[in-house]
Amino acid sequence: MPRDGPVPRFSIDRSGSSRLEMRSGQTARLSCTIAPPSALQAVSIQWTKDGQTLSDPRSTQHSDGSLSIVSLQAADSALYTCTASSEHQLEQRTLQLKVQADLKITTAPNNIQVPEGSTALLPCVVSGDNVNIGWSRNGVPVRPDGRLVLKSPDGSLILNSVTPADEGTYTCNAYTGIYSVSATAEVKVTKHTQQDEDVPPECVDQPDLANCDLIVYARLCSNSYYSSFCCASCTRLSLRKRRGERLW
Repeated sequence: MPRDGPVPRFSIDRSGSSRLEMRSGQTARLSCTIAPPSALQAVSIQWTKDGQTLSDPRSTQHSDGSLSIVSLQAADSALYTCTASSEHQLEQRTLQLKVQADLKITTAPNNIQVPEGSTALLPCVVSGDNVNIGWSRNGVPVRPDGRLVLKSPDGSLILNSVTPADEGTYTCNAYTGIYSVSATAEVKVTKHTQQDEDVPPECVDQPDLANCDLIVYARLCSNSYYSSFCCASCTRLSLRKRRGERLW
C-alpha cells in the first residue's frame, strides 16, 4: 500500500501592511493567508491578542484563517498574532490594530466682529487621539508667527492687533491619519471711529508688551506702568468717559 505523502511546507503571506488603522464602530478583518492554499487543510491556526487567547464574542475566526472583529472599540487596539502550525512546522505573523476614538470638535469657532487693533480669539477644541489641528483663511493655510498670529496648545487661533486685512473665513481643520472634521467662522474687523482722530499719532499701543483690551477692562489705565504700554486704548477710554458714553 502506498504511504501518505509528506505534509507540505507552508508560509504566511506577509505582503500586506502589518498595521491597520480603523475607526470606532467599524469592522476589522485581520488576514492570515497560508501559502500555498493547498497546505491550509493540514495547518491549525490560532489568534492571540497581546499574547492572550481571544475570548471576545465580537471576534470571529474564519475558515481561511482570517480574524474579524465587529463594533470596534478603543480597547481593541492591540497586537494580534496569527500562529499557524502543522506536525513539523510553526509560523507566526503579528499585526497591529489601532482603533481611533471618535474625532469631534467640542468647542467650535463662532462668527465674530472685533475692533481694529484688538485681539481675535477663534477656539477649536477637539476630542480624539493623536489629532493634528491646522487653520486656513479663505482656503489659504494660516502660518503662526509667534507674535501676531498664535496657535494655543488646544488648537485655538489667536490674532493680535487685527487689521481689516485679517477679515475673512477662517476654518479649523482637525485630522488624524484616517479622517478629519472642520468648522468655519467669519471674522469682521470694525475700523477706528471718530475717537481715533483725537488720539495723537505718537500715542500707540504696544501689544508685544501688554494686552491692552484686558488693561482697559480691568480699569488699569490709571496705573502709570500699564498705561504706558496702552496709550491709544487708554486715551480712547478717557475720551469715552468725557463724552459720557457707557463703558461696559
